[in-house]
This record gives sequence, C-alpha cells and structure tokens, in this order.
Amino acid sequence: MALDDYSYDIDTTEWLGNSQEKVSALSEKFKESIKKASSWIARTQKDEKKAKKYDFLLANFLVKIIINKKYDPVLENIFKTMDFWYSSNFVLWILSLINTEVSDRIREISGKQKLEFDFKLDEEVEFDDNNLNSKIKDRINLWIEDIIDSTTIEYSNIQNKRNIELLDKDEKVIVIFMAQIISFFLKESNISIKKAKAISISDFIKSDVRKALKNIKIDEV
Repeated sequence: MALDDYSYDIDTTEWLGNSQEKVSALSEKFKESIKKASSWIARTQKDEKKAKKYDFLLANFLVKIIINKKYDPVLENIFKTMDFWYSSNFVLWILSLINTEVSDRIREISGKQKLEFDFKLDEEVEFDDNNLNSKIKDRINLWIEDIIDSTTIEYSNIQNKRNIELLDKDEKVIVIFMAQIISFFLKESNISIKKAKAISISDFIKSDVRKALKNIKIDEV
C-alpha cells in the first residue's frame, strides 16, 4: 500500500453541496487514511529491519556451511527452500538441529539457554520412535519448539503472512527439507531412518508450525 493507492471510496455527487459538515467529514476521512498509510509504512520498515537481521545471519552461516563438505548432502534442499521464499528465520531454525553454532546464536536471540548435545551410538541402529533414546527424543522435541518459536517470537507480520501462504500451498519443499535435516541429524548419532518415516515426522512438524502461525494475531493496519 502507498499514498498513490489511496482512494476516498466516496460517490462525489454526494459532496456537491460542499457544506461545512461534509467538508469536515471528508477532511477527517482523509486524515484517517493518511494515519493508516503512515502506520503501515512504519510497520513495514520495522518488519524489514527484523527480516534483515535474520537474512544477514543466514548469509553468514551459509558461507560456513558451504565451505564445510560435511553439509554437502543438505545444500540443494536449503537452496530450494530459500527459492520458495520461506523466511530466513524459519530456514535458520530448521538448520539449528544439525549446526551447534546456528542453534546457539538463535537461541541467544530468543533468550533461551544454549543446548548441550553430544551423543552417538557405538553401532548403527534403525530409528524406532517407540524405543528412542531419551537424549535424541529431547533434542528433537526442543528443535520442534524452536521452529515454532522462530515464527512466534519477535516475528515479522509480513514474513508470517507469507509463510502461512507458503505452508498452505507447499506440498513438499519444506517437508522434504525438514525430513533431510532429521535424517542428517540422526545419522550423526548413528541412527538410520527410512525416508517415509522422516517425511511423516516432517509433515507433522509442518502442521504444528502452520497451526502456531495461524493462532498469532497478525496486526492489520
């Protein structure tokens, strides 16, 4: 929205009399429209400032991740998610499961304690959600909470509107990305997981995030 887009939305024939009362009412309507436009511009600038902070963080971490060959398997889906226009904070929180530096920085931003996680089985086992090590389970649960926090703490109205629209129409991009991150994380702990199972967990997370987003009162100006 911009001032050039403003229209009175009034039938001008009603104002031909130009009585003082009508002129005054028109003036008040104009003032209110200016106030709304100014408020929208201020809100947009505030949201853009928030968005830029996470954009810079993501760019910084991407450089480090690209250099580290360890993360080659997930690069393609990171870029697919970004190309789909999910917000930087959302992408960062998803990455936080597999990168301690990312996790530490964004938990610091949200006022949370840094996580200590160092776990690896001696031998590879198949993922079993009915018999999952408590450390792995706790870490994944905290990650899910963190993903939801990324969209509800110090959130951008503009980004959240866009993320809701993307989650509503996105059939697979974010689900595949999260599933790959889950698989990568488990593999680091010597746990293998079937693709279908990882996608099922990812789809559940997507549903929870979408609910959290839609429960937020997004300001309308």
